[in-house]
Amino acid sequence: MATWQRTYAAACAAMIGFAISYTMSDYGHWPRFTYFPYERQWRVVSTVPGPVPMNYLGTVAWGLSGAVVAAGLVWLASCWWRRELSKRALHMLGGWALLAFVYAGAYFTWNLWPF
Repeated sequence: MATWQRTYAAACAAMIGFAISYTMSDYGHWPRFTYFPYERQWRVVSTVPGPVPMNYLGTVAWGLSGAVVAAGLVWLASCWWRRELSKRALHMLGGWALLAFVYAGAYFTWNLWPF
């Protein structure tokens, strides 16, 4: 497999892994780093107890860990794949990456709906 295809596949997998783990950490109430500004403390909590604590960095940390794992797995798997990917496979990878991004955005937009 050509290096550019390996890089493209890993980048698409990273985008998909980020979107899935970023969304699932919120949906599944996974424990994440949360900053409590009034106490000036960081804690690991599953649910945010009010509107003031900030759990965004913990959610992004889950997303980045999912991106690194997904990209690493695809990069290692592509080392053993000898044939080049077809145009259809490359388009499917890009489409799935964009779809994961759109679904993650739709999930968080829906959660903010009443504004």
